[in-house]
Amino acid sequence: MIITKDMLNKKVPKEMIPKRLDSATDLYTNTKKGLTLYNIKPDTWNVLYPFFQQGNKFTMDNFEVLNDNLTFGKLINLYVDIYHKYYELELGFDEEKRKLVLTQEFNDTFGVSGTKISKKLDAHYELKFSKSKNVYTLYYLESYIASYIDDVDKLLNQNVYAQELLDLSQYPISKEVNGVKLVDSLSILDDLNNLNLVRNSEL
Repeated sequence: MIITKDMLNKKVPKEMIPKRLDSATDLYTNTKKGLTLYNIKPDTWNVLYPFFQQGNKFTMDNFEVLNDNLTFGKLINLYVDIYHKYYELELGFDEEKRKLVLTQEFNDTFGVSGTKISKKLDAHYELKFSKSKNVYTLYYLESYIASYIDDVDKLLNQNVYAQELLDLSQYPISKEVNGVKLVDSLSILDDLNNLNLVRNSEL
């Protein structure tokens, strides 16, 4: 569930108060054949994602809320305070370093090079049940658009993950490709301005 502005003053249901914090930084790579998406864990998740950073990210498995009478806005503020103090200030992961880590991991994963980011596409919070951890998790998701990769053909022919290509020529975009659902966060492309930003970044 993406936390939208109209939800900020609403109370978080007690059964949905998260016990875990997590983050993801996505890289949208739009090619002539479509937006590259990956089925990273087909046997468990079986969902298509843009590439997302898996190492050097912010995660807190033992998040405790002392006051369970929280609004979504207050819950986000708690996250922001911890994220800023620990991840950004203590560990030094400001936005520029997060982008650098994202492109380095992307290059290393697929054996490509020269990856550059043009702009930030979106940042939002999601609250959802983590099946792997068996708790509700509050996620902070940042999405960036790739503007350049040295070898796009090598990316398209990678065999690290099961890969699908999402056709961005139509609006609204499909919610699945070849029978596999898209991750909820791809709903940011339901916004035509966001979709056009990604369309115009074809590699």
